[in-house]
Amino acid sequence: MSTFTPVDRLAARAPRRTLLRAAAAAAMAPAVARLGLGRVAADDATPESSYGTASEYPALSVFVRHDPVAGPYLADPQGRTLYRFLNDTAPGASTCTGDCLANWPAFAAEGDLTLPAGVDGALTAIQRADGAAQIAYNDIPLYHFAADPGPGDLNGEGIGGVWFVVAPGSAFDAKPTAAAGTPVAAAADGKVGVTLADGVITPDAASFAVGTAYTFEVVNKGALTHEFIIEKAGAVDEPLEADDKEAELEDVEPGKATSLTWTFAEPGNYQLSCHLMDHYQRGMATNIRVA
Repeated sequence: MSTFTPVDRLAARAPRRTLLRAAAAAAMAPAVARLGLGRVAADDATPESSYGTASEYPALSVFVRHDPVAGPYLADPQGRTLYRFLNDTAPGASTCTGDCLANWPAFAAEGDLTLPAGVDGALTAIQRADGAAQIAYNDIPLYHFAADPGPGDLNGEGIGGVWFVVAPGSAFDAKPTAAAGTPVAAAADGKVGVTLADGVITPDAASFAVGTAYTFEVVNKGALTHEFIIEKAGAVDEPLEADDKEAELEDVEPGKATSLTWTFAEPGNYQLSCHLMDHYQRGMATNIRVA
C-alpha cells in the first residue's frame, strides 16, 4: 500500500498532469468554448488554469452530483445532499423550525452565491424567522438531512412525502416525486460498462461487493477529454490506492475506450468522477455503493 498522503501524491503527479493538460487544452479549446465547459481566456482561446483540476476553479456554493436512482441533484461542495421541503409553500420562506430544523438543518454558505456553469436558475440568501440566513435555489429553501452520515447519502429522499432532493433547474412550483428502485448490482462476470459524456458519468452498475475484482470498461462519448477516477464519495482528485496502483484512467480522449480493473477493500459510499477543469462541479460525480 502506498504511504503517500493526498498532498504528496498530487505533488508527485503534478508535472506530468500539467504537461498533458496543457497540450490537451489547445486541442480542446474550440469544443470547450462551444459547449461552455470551463472558462476560456480571451487572449489565447485556451482554458485558464492550463486545463487544471476542479480545485483550481473558483469556489462554488453548490455542485451537481448524479445518483443512479435519484438522477442529477444538488449537493454542497463536500458532497452532502441538499433537500427541499414541500411544506415551504411561499417562495423564499422556510417553515421548518424546532424539531424539524434539528433533523433538517438549513443550508448556509458564505461569500458569493454561485452555481456551476450550465445550471439554470439562481441562488439567493433568505432570512429565516429566527434571523439566521439560509440559501434558496430558485426560491426553494435548501436543507441537509441530519441522518445522512456523509457525502453520497440520500437517506432523506421521499421521507413523509414532503422531502426530496433538488434537481438542477427545479422550479419552486414543480412538485417532485421520490425516485423508486435500487442501484443495479454489477454482473457476475465483474464487467462494468461506463460511459463518459460531457457532464455525466453513467455506469451500467452501481452496487459492488468487497473483495470482488471488477473491470470497468470505459468509453468517452463526449466531445471533451475526460478522466475516470474511483474514489471515496466527496473526495477531490484522490483515487483509491492499492499495491502502489491508483484507481484512475487519465486523459481519456473523445472516442477512446479503455479499462481499469479494481477490487474494493472496504464497504462504503464511493464515486466515479472526473476532476478535469470544472467537470466535477458540473455533475461528473456519480454515486456508487460497496457492501
